[in-house]
Amino acid sequence: MKLISLVLSSLFVFTGCTVSEDMIANKDLYCSGVYKGIRAVGRVATEVTTGVAVPDVCETIDEIVEEDTEGKSSET
Repeated sequence: MKLISLVLSSLFVFTGCTVSEDMIANKDLYCSGVYKGIRAVGRVATEVTTGVAVPDVCETIDEIVEEDTEGKSSET
């Protein structure tokens, strides 16, 4: 039970509602296999226990970078 609590706690630390500039700059670290695996376990545990689906931070980073790139290209 403590393990699940620890995983869920770390889940919210890594996948907050916002993605910071530091996370975008360090995407290679946050999206490495180890961290992705840990967050995947946390997301599954959260969804099974609460029914709430938590998005993957790597997908969120990709969406933000894509939107930012599209916004900059349309400005020029």
